Amino acid sequence: MIKLRIILFSFLVLLGSFQLRSQTTQKNTDSLMRILNQVSPDTTSINYLIKQAKNMSWSDIKMAEKFAHKAMVMSESLGYMEGLAKSKYQLALLFKDSDFKIAETLTLEALEHCQIMNDSILIGKIYNTIGNLKDNVNESNNAEIYYNRAIEIFTLTGNDSLKAKVYNNLGILYDNREYYDTAQYFFKNASAINKQKKNELGLAINYLNLGYSYIISGNSAEGLKYLNLSEEIALSNDYKRLLTYIYNDYAEYYQSIDDNKQAIFFAQKGLKIARENNNRLQERYALQLLKDVYVEAKNIEKAFESAEELINVNDSINQNKKLKEIDLLEMRYAFEQERTQQQYQRELLKAKLKQKELTVVLISVGTGLIIVALVLLYILQHNRIRRKVLEQKAIQLEKEKLEQQLEFKNKELTTNVMYLIKKNEFISDIVNKFKSKDLEDLNQKDKAIKQIIKEMERSISKDSWEDFEVRFQEVHVNFYKKLSEQFPDLTANELRLSAFLRLNMTSKEIAGITYQSIDSLKAARYRLRKKLGITREDNLVAFLTRI
Repeated sequence: MIKLRIILFSFLVLLGSFQLRSQTTQKNTDSLMRILNQVSPDTTSINYLIKQAKNMSWSDIKMAEKFAHKAMVMSESLGYMEGLAKSKYQLALLFKDSDFKIAETLTLEALEHCQIMNDSILIGKIYNTIGNLKDNVNESNNAEIYYNRAIEIFTLTGNDSLKAKVYNNLGILYDNREYYDTAQYFFKNASAINKQKKNELGLAINYLNLGYSYIISGNSAEGLKYLNLSEEIALSNDYKRLLTYIYNDYAEYYQSIDDNKQAIFFAQKGLKIARENNNRLQERYALQLLKDVYVEAKNIEKAFESAEELINVNDSINQNKKLKEIDLLEMRYAFEQERTQQQYQRELLKAKLKQKELTVVLISVGTGLIIVALVLLYILQHNRIRRKVLEQKAIQLEKEKLEQQLEFKNKELTTNVMYLIKKNEFISDIVNKFKSKDLEDLNQKDKAIKQIIKEMERSISKDSWEDFEVRFQEVHVNFYKKLSEQFPDLTANELRLSAFLRLNMTSKEIAGITYQSIDSLKAARYRLRKKLGITREDNLVAFLTRI
């Protein structure tokens, strides 16, 4: 009974409001559903949905879950981090007393969003909620760790009002451990802050918890003092719902000092206010107190009446509990279905993204390979063209070199021919001079000179031609062979004449070597043209140059 009362007050402090519990009418439900279906996906609408979910968390848990879930889905679609954090936090509060695993998952996800946003206040609230979750599953040590983390944050941010709520929760935790002195220390810290902040509701709750802690720890007088302070604040501020807790605690106090009359008086007052506010849990608590006091007072009839009423209230609570459990199971099923669908969508999206990334990678690799291939082809083509250009340059250089060598040889040959011509002219001139003298009457010695003159005459033509042929063949390789193959009817003299003409020699120059007259050479050129098959209009020298 004690723990149930304390947990309920923990929940009251956590939400920070004391709205009257009432059943949502069908009309209100329909109106809320229309709002839910028509709301547009923007941050203002999301914040409105979260606020409505918080307001309905005591009156219609199913609708509260729908609003919070809608806010979460819309926040995910918009990437609204604050909306994600607050909607998941609100959902965690709804599942806190029914499904620890879902509540813990949602709370940790909300915490992750808050850490990304660096929202210290909401992080502190989430730590406080995690502390509640841990305390609900009897992990008081872990609960204390999270409560202390929340206090550190609220101290750094200077938010004493929120820190007071955590102090109150720590007081409840130590009351459950039966460390009453420590519990009372935290309740007093919380009350000091709320008194300074003029938070009358928080202060009334702190005094109520302090009074109850002193009563169960054996200091009834001190407990009564704080109950009186709590009642005074509740009455002056018309906190009717809080009065049922205060009067039930009064009843328990008077029962502990064997004042059954006062115990019955306050239990009946607590019962009346509990029924007015539809607070079944405090109604059951008041009836239990009445039954026990009537038994102690030996008023069996009244004890029996209280017991019958207690059975009816328990049945009603159990029925409501079952209905709530059904609602929670439906919520859990719907929520898990939604989470599974979202997980499937995320996995599907992840697979699509992975496939897209793979496609991009393949396209990139393919494009890279094509680029590499094109670059290699370009390099190969460039090298091929460069090599070809270099080869052409080398051929050109070789050709130019050969042409230069040929020109040099031609000049050398021409020079040599001119030298032979001059030499022959010189020798011929000497021979002619000898011939002009009368040599018939010469003696034997003079006969020898005559013989030498004859030999010189024979050698002029022979030596000159042999030397010319050797040098010409060195410069114009295969000229005679090609000319003879194309024109096999040419005589030796005609081949010789062709060679002179190939060197672009004049008729006078040729006559100097061959000792022919100019007219004889003209006739020889005419016969050569005829055998070569060219007309007078064709250039004989140019024709021979092309062979």
